[in-house]
Amino acid sequence: MRSPLTAAGTRSAPGWLQRFPGWWFTAAVLVAVAAVRLRLADIPLERDEGEYAYTGQLMLQGIPPYQLAYSMKFPGAATMYALVMAVFGQTPAGIHLGVMCLTTLTALMLYWLGNRILDPAAGMVAATSYAVMAATPDMMGLEGHATHFAAFFVTGATCLMWKARQEFHWLQIAASGFAFGLAILMKQHAALIAAWALVAFAAASFRRAGFSAGERLAAVAAFGAAVVLPFALCCLLLWMAGVFPKFWLWTVGYARQYETMHTISQAGRWFGMRFPVAVSSTFCLWLLAILGLILIWFGERFRGKRLWLAGFAGASALTVVPGFYFRLHYFLLVLPAVALLAACGVAAVNQYWRERIGNPRLTHWPVIVYGLLLAAVFFNNRDIWLVQSPVSASRAIYTAESFPEAQSVAAFIRVNSPPDARVAVLGSEPEIYFLSGRHSATGYIYTYELTERQPFARQMTREMIQEVETNAPEFVVFVENPMSWDGPPGGHSSEFNSWWAAYRTQYDLIGLSQMVSPVEIRWIWGPAAAAQEHDANTTLELYRRKHLAGGPQSHTNETIRAN
Repeated sequence: MRSPLTAAGTRSAPGWLQRFPGWWFTAAVLVAVAAVRLRLADIPLERDEGEYAYTGQLMLQGIPPYQLAYSMKFPGAATMYALVMAVFGQTPAGIHLGVMCLTTLTALMLYWLGNRILDPAAGMVAATSYAVMAATPDMMGLEGHATHFAAFFVTGATCLMWKARQEFHWLQIAASGFAFGLAILMKQHAALIAAWALVAFAAASFRRAGFSAGERLAAVAAFGAAVVLPFALCCLLLWMAGVFPKFWLWTVGYARQYETMHTISQAGRWFGMRFPVAVSSTFCLWLLAILGLILIWFGERFRGKRLWLAGFAGASALTVVPGFYFRLHYFLLVLPAVALLAACGVAAVNQYWRERIGNPRLTHWPVIVYGLLLAAVFFNNRDIWLVQSPVSASRAIYTAESFPEAQSVAAFIRVNSPPDARVAVLGSEPEIYFLSGRHSATGYIYTYELTERQPFARQMTREMIQEVETNAPEFVVFVENPMSWDGPPGGHSSEFNSWWAAYRTQYDLIGLSQMVSPVEIRWIWGPAAAAQEHDANTTLELYRRKHLAGGPQSHTNETIRAN
């Protein structure tokens, strides 16, 4: 029986490769990565996760997106969060368990795709390289970013597209297009990959023999219609829920402004800052992918595949470009293409060595070298993956962010307020709403848009102020951390700062957190908090409405170390 590590039509691999076939290696790597994710399942939610979790929590309560939580993102990721939380529970660990399952399924689909395009060895490389890279802290891969969900649907759509390309089955054609459409709902940037897929499918269809021009055109139309269908259904459901105007304002009107804040002249600087960080611990695998991108233009086995592979890689690379932000987690959407190119690199070198050199004792040295590169990635990430606690891992990844403190203040609010209490977070920490289980007093769960130089800023500031005053929250959390404002706390809006200076007189400061060091947080509660109000190390301030002052407080002053 032919070993899974050999290419189609070649002799069986000798010795240990027969005893330990490639799928055992794939399974071992996927289990190891899953173990890392499980060990760090309780890592504090960061703000994007908080947004999706809070919106998903509202959806499970029957409240549609964009009613109590405004966002420029399509509701796909929040919907996936709702599904994950319905299965695994409304906790950070439950969310991260769902992400672990999703990324594992993505890796398995890449194994199938690599096997179909080339051979089982390529499937092994594609699956394992993706699983490892998608879990690296460099790209914030341990968290449940929307790009994880987009990568899942892009990979599934690509598998269906490859199958439809071979068999030209109508159901597979429609399913592939629909999956690409779902990827767009997860992350708008995936539209660039869907556009490539439509062009690639059209080109393949019109070159296909045995079908009339009408049948080919109908297939392309069906594919395109299937891509658009998820968005059309989304718009219909949001219109029926009465939130379509808000959805359109945020995902089209404001999003257009957001994507044009950086100029093309700034693109090089931002890319130069972000890309080296994103690939720092997996640089060897990215080099392997570049090698694969070069080698696909040589050799007969890549005939009829090289343009498809290069197109997929190019479209995936473009998804990090919109807005010229090049955020680290954007690169997660590129990983399926990177993994496939890495597989091509190993497969091409493996075949060249076997056919040109022919040394039977070193037939599979490229696969062995790949295994060493994968081990190097594990070694580079060993501290966070294997040593640090979830809280200290969060500190190592996000340094001065207030994500661990958000857990503590949310726990206080949950214990000391009724379930129908309202909370206002003045800052960009929506995870507090989710973790406290309390509804927001304003739909502005981020405050970045209030401080940005964009035409909606003043209108949004006034609307947020009106919503907070109307709903009169029992608690207000003021985030002193500049990372939550993308500038000084309170932003640059004199209107907002003047309002907060007056409005805060209706509240008592009952607690605050201070960052003593990157691994040490001090919580101060009660009257002692007021004396520390303007301390430069303060990260979060918790205010209680004055008519509620004197109620139960379950916290005492304490210093917490991230260990």
